[in-house]
Amino acid sequence: MIKITKYLRINILTAALFVFCFLSGYWQTFSITYLVMLCHETAHMMAAIAIGLKVSHITLHPFGVNLSLKNKMVYSLADEIILYISGPLFNIFTAFVSAVIYKYNQSEMLRFFYICNIMLFIMNMLPALPLDGGIILKKFLMYRFGSRKAKYIMSAISVVITAAVAALGIYVIYLTKMNFSILLFALLMLGNMFTQHEKYNVDFVKELMFHDKKKKNKVKHIIADENNSYLEIANDFDMHSYSIVYIINKTGKIVDIMSENQIMEEIINTNITV
Repeated sequence: MIKITKYLRINILTAALFVFCFLSGYWQTFSITYLVMLCHETAHMMAAIAIGLKVSHITLHPFGVNLSLKNKMVYSLADEIILYISGPLFNIFTAFVSAVIYKYNQSEMLRFFYICNIMLFIMNMLPALPLDGGIILKKFLMYRFGSRKAKYIMSAISVVITAAVAALGIYVIYLTKMNFSILLFALLMLGNMFTQHEKYNVDFVKELMFHDKKKKNKVKHIIADENNSYLEIANDFDMHSYSIVYIINKTGKIVDIMSENQIMEEIINTNITV
């Protein structure tokens, strides 16, 4: 990973792709594509800062651009929508501006910039994970049905949409004999479905922290050192509340968040009896 600035990093393979495209004469097309994706993620970053989140960095990967946040705890549905809709809305805005400018300067690069913005908006607003549209839909479902049901519903929807995009990609290949872009996008969606994994479920934790009034039992928050055994942690559980445990390291940083059920499963798996 190459660090360009405090907030911008580039994957070594991406840098190699830039060099390859420059030598092969495709550097303008490649640069515009990454510029559109970078603007998209920058809009997400500005929205994150506006709602009080801390930004880590933006990374240019070989097949996309990704924003990393230091914290993901958003306290309202409105803020979450602002965070995830900001990128696609910025693409629509820049597409509109480029279309106006194109009337006076009919440059092929400007036309390509317009097309890239429109395509990125359409792709990101598909209601499938991990796209922006899918995340927004999941947030609405979570607030209506809870995080567990939302997860199952979104998994089913994402599979169906990914299959539809893959079928469209195969059809496009049949028609054009060479355009693999849509099929590649479907494969990336499929790969993300199997590889995307968070250390802890932010939606579930937030549901416990900020929506426990809907539950019959209260939620008890326990802070435990990473060197504590699961048995030591379980000693703080009680019968009148559901416990959620924040595992911290020596510097006080949260390294994992576990539910009461997960702690008990770990105890059983290691043949320890409380």
